[in-house]
Amino acid sequence: MTALTRGSVISVGIDYLGSPHPHLPESIEDAGSLRQFFTSWGFLAPHSCQELSTASARGIVDVLEAWADEARQGRMSTGVVVYLAGHGRLHNGRHYVLTATSPETGPYFGSKAISAEDLVQAVLNSGAPSCLILLDTCYSGFAAHEIQQAVDRAAAAQAGPGMDLAVLVPSLHHQKSYSGLFVKNVLESLHNGSEGGHWKDGDEFVTVFELREELRLRLDDEQCAYVAGRDGLKIVPNPRYRVKAADRAVEMVSLLTKLSPDDREHFLRKAASTDAGDVSWFFAGRRAVSAELVQWLAENDQGVLVVTGAPGTGKSAFLGRLAILTDPESQAACRVLGLLDDPAGLRPAIGTFDAVVHIKNRRVDDVARDIAGQLGIDVTESSSPPRDLVLALHDSGRAVTLLADALDEAETGEEVFIARDVLRAIAGLPGCRVVVGTRRDRDGRHPHPPGTCGEPARRGEAADAGPLIESLRPRRGSFRTLDLDLDAHTDQDIEEYVNRRLERSEDPAGGESRWPTEQRRRAAASEVSRQAGRVFLYARFAARALEALSEDVVDEDQWQQRLPAVVGEAGLHQILVQDLQRFHDTVLVTEVLTPLAFARGRGLPRRQIWPELASALAEHRSGRAYTAADISQTIREAGSYLIEGTEDGQAVFRLYHQSIGDFLRREAARAE
Repeated sequence: MTALTRGSVISVGIDYLGSPHPHLPESIEDAGSLRQFFTSWGFLAPHSCQELSTASARGIVDVLEAWADEARQGRMSTGVVVYLAGHGRLHNGRHYVLTATSPETGPYFGSKAISAEDLVQAVLNSGAPSCLILLDTCYSGFAAHEIQQAVDRAAAAQAGPGMDLAVLVPSLHHQKSYSGLFVKNVLESLHNGSEGGHWKDGDEFVTVFELREELRLRLDDEQCAYVAGRDGLKIVPNPRYRVKAADRAVEMVSLLTKLSPDDREHFLRKAASTDAGDVSWFFAGRRAVSAELVQWLAENDQGVLVVTGAPGTGKSAFLGRLAILTDPESQAACRVLGLLDDPAGLRPAIGTFDAVVHIKNRRVDDVARDIAGQLGIDVTESSSPPRDLVLALHDSGRAVTLLADALDEAETGEEVFIARDVLRAIAGLPGCRVVVGTRRDRDGRHPHPPGTCGEPARRGEAADAGPLIESLRPRRGSFRTLDLDLDAHTDQDIEEYVNRRLERSEDPAGGESRWPTEQRRRAAASEVSRQAGRVFLYARFAARALEALSEDVVDEDQWQQRLPAVVGEAGLHQILVQDLQRFHDTVLVTEVLTPLAFARGRGLPRRQIWPELASALAEHRSGRAYTAADISQTIREAGSYLIEGTEDGQAVFRLYHQSIGDFLRREAARAE
C-alpha cells in the first residue's frame, strides 16, 4: 500500500531573464521559499519544479498533468498546494500567466501561456481531498473567479459536492501585483504570528480567510488580497502551533517576549489560568499569607491547607505564583521576570510541589488522571482513577505535596467528588499534603467569619468554614484555612499593585510612561484601593481604565468620578458595567463575550461555533449577526477578559474569571 503523506506541493516561479518580458527575480526565490515551507511540513514536491521556471507553457502543463496523475495514485491526509508566480495578462475575457517563451503581446490562447483552466483541470484530476491555489500575478483576482466557476461546473456535472478548493491571490481583478510582497508577508505572518490576531498559537492550521485578512492588514494600500472558493479551508500549517500549549491570559503574550519559546511555554503551563501580570511584575503583597503558608509546609507533613476568599480576591494569582516559584524548570524565567526579589522566607522551597493541577471545568476522573500522570502513576486503563491513584500512593508509602486551584469551578456537581475522593483522600495518607484554592462554596455566597489575618483563633478552625471547605477536612493530619478576605494588609497591597501597573504603563504612540510622577501614581492608587473594597479584581479593571488616561487626570476636579463606581451592593457587576463602557462598541464586546459565560470545558473555538452562538444569544437583544471578524476584534480589544487554551488542534477561549461569567449570564437573563 502507498505510504500516507500530508500532501503534495508544486511551486513554480517563472524566470524571465533573456525573454521579452520584464525580469521578476523574486518570483523564483518566492517559489523556492514556499516550496521549502510546505515540504518541511511533510508535503512532497516534484523534482522537476525548479526546472519549470524556464519551460514553455506546454512543458509546464505537461508536468502538471504528470503531477496530477502521480498525486491521484498516492494517499494524502491534507491535500495539494499549487503556487505559480509570473506576469499575468487579461485577454479576451480570460486570465493568462506568461511563461519565459510566451510572446510579448497577445493573443495568448493554446500553448502560448498558462490559463486558469489549465491549473484547475490539473488539481481537479489530482484526486486530492482539498487544494489551495496561490496565484502571484497581476489581475489574479480575475483568475480566482475563473477557477471558482470551473470548480462549480465540475461539481454540477457530478451532481454532488466537488473538491474542497480555495484560491488565495494578492490582488483584485483590476489590480497589478508587486513582486515579492505576497509570499514574503505570508511566510512572515506564519512564522511570527498574526499581527491582527486572526489566528493563535493554539491553532494547528491557518484558514485561507484568516490569511487573507492578515495580508490585507500587512499590505495595507499596496495590494488587496482576495479569496475565492472555500475560505475556511485548513491546509496551511501553523508553524507556531504547540500540540499541548499551556493556557494563557490573552494579555500575557506581550509580557513574556523576553523568554525563549520553551521557557515561555513552560512558564505558561505552570501559571495555568492565572493572570501573568499579577503573577509576575504586578503581583504585590500577601506577605503575611505567604509566610503562614511557608510555615505550615515546614511544620506539617500531612493534611490540607485551604486558600479561600471571595470572588476576585486573587486566589489564583497567589497560588499560580507559588507554582512558578517552586518549579525547578521555571527558575530562569522567574529571574527574567523579577519574581525572585521577595525574601526566601516568603517562598516555598524549589521542588515543593510534586503535582500542580487546575480544576476549572474538569471532572473527578480527569483530575485524578492528571495528578497520576504528573506523579508517574499509570491509571490509563483504570475504571476508577481516583481509587487507583490513592491506592498506588498508599501502597508505595510515597510522600507527595499537591497544589490544586479552582476547586469551586469544577464541572458542575463534580467539586465534592474531587474534594472527597481525590484531594482529601490523598491528604489523609502519611507524608502527603495538599494545598487547595477554592471559595467556601460553589456560588461564593457563604459568609466568612469575622477577623483579620494574624488571628488564628478566628480563622483556621472556624466552625462554619463553608460546605466546600468542610468537604476537604481530612480524617488525619493538619487542617488549616487561609482566608484572603481577612488579610489586614490587603488595602496596602492593592495600592502597591495599582502603583506598579501605572509605573509600567506606556503611551502606545510614544512608548513613554503615561504616569511618570510618583506622587500622582500614589494618589490614583490610593483612590482605587479605597474603592476596591479589598477585591483585587476591582483593582485590575480600575488600573486598566487609568492606564488609558494621562496622569494629569488627578489634577482635575472630581477626577475620582472617572474611575469605576464605588463598590456597592452590585459588587463586581457594577465594575464590569463601567469597564465595558471603555470599548468603542460596548454592545459588540458584551454580546460576543456572552457565549463564553455558558461554555464548559476548555472554552469555545473562535471559528464557526463562537460567532453562531453569539448571534443566537443576541437575537432577543440587539438582533445583530456576528462574524469571525467580530470575534477577532473582541479578542484584540477585550483580551483582559479572556484565557486562551488549545483543544483538538485549535485555539479555544474562556473567560478570565468566574465572576465575569456570572455577570454576563445575569445580563443575558435580563434581556430574555
